Amino acid sequence: MFDSITLQSGLFSYLPALLGALTAAFLTYSLTVIIRNRRAATGLLGDESWRDPTPLIYRLFKPFIKLLAVEFSKLIKPAKRERISNRLSSGGLRYAILPEEFMAMKYICAVVAGGITVWSLLTMPDMKAEFKLLLYPLALVGFFYPDIWLSDQINRRRRITLKEFPFMLDLLVLGMRAGLNYAAALGHAIEAMPNGVIRDEFSKVLREIRAGKSRREALLTLADRMNLEAISNFVAAVNQVEETGGEIVSVLMVQAEQRRNERFTAAEIAANKAPIRMLIPMMLFLFPIIFMLLTFIIIVKLYAIGMLPEGMAELLK
Repeated sequence: MFDSITLQSGLFSYLPALLGALTAAFLTYSLTVIIRNRRAATGLLGDESWRDPTPLIYRLFKPFIKLLAVEFSKLIKPAKRERISNRLSSGGLRYAILPEEFMAMKYICAVVAGGITVWSLLTMPDMKAEFKLLLYPLALVGFFYPDIWLSDQINRRRRITLKEFPFMLDLLVLGMRAGLNYAAALGHAIEAMPNGVIRDEFSKVLREIRAGKSRREALLTLADRMNLEAISNFVAAVNQVEETGGEIVSVLMVQAEQRRNERFTAAEIAANKAPIRMLIPMMLFLFPIIFMLLTFIIIVKLYAIGMLPEGMAELLK
């Protein structure tokens, strides 16, 4: 038994050196790629007028991301590139981060997290084993951190869209009922909307229509860009009315009412799930305290009437 414990402790003592070697290997590979691709990345570092504002995590490592993206553009398979592009589009980052740049960002975050782990282990050799166990998977957490961050962006964007979209449709209906055509009503609705996801996305639709793209193509691009069921249903309904020659105002009214009902239904479902979600924290934190208080009162009462066992009574004296 003692031999196995000694063997395990010996293996754990080699982990800092192993992590240091892996980090050094990753850094060496990164520098090699950067030196090899510095000319190829010159074009990417040039004109970026097409790019939307980039997030902070991208701006922190932008030069390295650009240089490593050249290498990842050769390694990413088309299917994976399409999958990453769809996720970036759902998060509103399609024109801010390229798929190969996203993969480079994951790699850089993993290297930075691994470097922090090695630095912590080397500068604090007397660290407790529990903290060391928390540091070892830090590089893996760093690799998946961009995915977690992107998922948060997608969820936040979807919540805002579902909240503001019915109001946008109401404004569009009011404009068209006042005698404006679709493009003019859309422009007035966009001006009345607060800054946010809906205003930005429909502003792009309006620019595309004014640039000569058909309304059908602009809306299909919107549905592909946002990748949200409510937007896809709206686009399908409007395009179907345009093909059949129906009245678009009535369709917009029905869509606004449907989106509003979906929002209320989602709120009711969330409210019904709230007690179930509160049950776990109550069982973990509130109920044990209540049981401890009740147990203490019972013990005191038993001690007062002399029915407490001698061993427990000695502890209370």
